[in-house]
Amino acid sequence: MKQTITIFALLFLITCHSYSQVQYATRIIEYTPAPGQFINKSPGLPKNAQSILNGAAAPGQMVSLGFWGGYIVLGFDQSIQNHPNNPYGVDFTIFGNPFLGSSEPGIVQVMKDENGNGKADDTWYELRGSDHFFSTSQRNYAITYTNPHGTKNVPWTDSNGQKGEVVYMKAFHSQEHYPMAAHFPHINQNNYTLRGTHLKSRTALGDVWVNYEFDYGYVDNKPIKRNVSKDIPDNPYTLNITEGCGGDAFDISWAVDKNNHPVTLDKIDFIKIYNGITQNAGAIGEVSTEVCGVAVVKPNAAISGTTKTIVCNHPENTGKQPVERRFKWYRNHTFQFEAYIINKGKKDAVQDIRWSSSNPSVASISNGGQLKGHTKGSATITCYSASSPSLTRSFDIVIQDGVPTAITDTKELELALYPNPAINNCRIKGAESARISIYNLSGKLMQSVTNYSADELINLSNFKSGIYIVKIEQNNATKIIKLIKR
Repeated sequence: MKQTITIFALLFLITCHSYSQVQYATRIIEYTPAPGQFINKSPGLPKNAQSILNGAAAPGQMVSLGFWGGYIVLGFDQSIQNHPNNPYGVDFTIFGNPFLGSSEPGIVQVMKDENGNGKADDTWYELRGSDHFFSTSQRNYAITYTNPHGTKNVPWTDSNGQKGEVVYMKAFHSQEHYPMAAHFPHINQNNYTLRGTHLKSRTALGDVWVNYEFDYGYVDNKPIKRNVSKDIPDNPYTLNITEGCGGDAFDISWAVDKNNHPVTLDKIDFIKIYNGITQNAGAIGEVSTEVCGVAVVKPNAAISGTTKTIVCNHPENTGKQPVERRFKWYRNHTFQFEAYIINKGKKDAVQDIRWSSSNPSVASISNGGQLKGHTKGSATITCYSASSPSLTRSFDIVIQDGVPTAITDTKELELALYPNPAINNCRIKGAESARISIYNLSGKLMQSVTNYSADELINLSNFKSGIYIVKIEQNNATKIIKLIKR
């Protein structure tokens, strides 16, 4: 999908990497996307699914899963062992294309080839990430998509009786968004149903649309840095710290059954990844998980680190720069925090969490984690373990006038960069008289236009294939869009 972010994020961007002497996914068992802006075109085609095998894909190569529930199933030449000497207990890493302000969380399930027939026909177990612990997450959720047979919004109905649409982004992507029989003959051309766990979106709309990352345990989730070690995975429990190769790290020991009970697996043979979010985000389209590759972690008993953390929900994001990590709440309204001490992906036996506020006259917090805004101003809310006071989480809260509101879909398209992915050129609709700056993922300015003319052609023929950031400055406002050059 496309994402609007601040230019500061350029220093944190990374594309998909390829590492040597590592076991990778080698087979596509099934690719069933949900409707979405990239479906029926690259990167939402079966050939894109094939591109992520045998390594984390090259720059610009990935596969999109579309809206909620869209999935891909991957197989391996050898079983992935749940090895006790793996760093932090992590068994494999999945690479997506997240960057600061663009998290599109995908949920992971795993399967052991118990009957030994080499087919993914045994039992799926879900890997429980941080937000699976919260009351806002719903298991046994389902969505049915109906084919509108044309270039229209794709309607859906869920298992709660709610209805919605996958918003059609015609200015960006002119093809049909419902998976077409020519590319996906196994998908019913009238309607089809996808099932799984539904996560509450962390998308916010302020000056720009921002998809905030979750704590851990999801694909295409955590922004990662360049020039980091290629030999070890990230520690998922250190949250905002990148120690290793980047990507999102997973432990087979997080597996739970259909009743949410932990299971013990010594190894797995198949991985299923599906989009866990139902969210349209205005001009940047639907929140759609992208996958670049899967790498198996190698045992290394010499590498160790914390396996304990506090996972926590939080009030609304401000929608400002993601690096500010500021949240907003409202006078005379309460917000219920949920927080759990997690050890190796499971709730710790002792949940001795305490809460404090740096400015109780502005925002107070109860022993049970209930926040109340009293007057306009700022306060820092902290939760910590009473038995291990160094284990903490803090949130900078801004109290303001108003009432809590849910994020709604914005269907008006202010700017449209097309085609995207692009081959030799692109255009930007609605950017008349704007300043256009194109950067690579290292933050280097590649091209600029000081006074963009209506529908002016932007020449990309000298650009290498990969991901670029297009900064659009118009009428004292800034938009950032991700561009894929093929």
